[in-house]
Amino acid sequence: MSARTKALLWTGVGASAVAFVLFAPLFRAGMCVDAQDSARSFCRDWYTSLIGVETSLWMWVGGSAVLLGVGLFVAWQRTRRGTSDARDPEIPPREQA
Repeated sequence: MSARTKALLWTGVGASAVAFVLFAPLFRAGMCVDAQDSARSFCRDWYTSLIGVETSLWMWVGGSAVLLGVGLFVAWQRTRRGTSDARDPEIPPREQA
């Protein structure tokens, strides 16, 4: 496996781990508010991530896709920049007078 493939693979794993921590709906929370007028009473529930951010399944999927895409693009750019020097013809050093 080439170094470029390894970098892209580890970037994907890292982006997935960050998305899991930030957006995975792990805990369910909720609240109910009772009022004397029953028409004004309501209940609400939601999911939170590991760090307490309100989230949903679609936010997790979307956040994972965005973080994975950005991470792979950055890794691809960094590895491409490193290999472009090898394809350029070598320029001889200048002679000093």
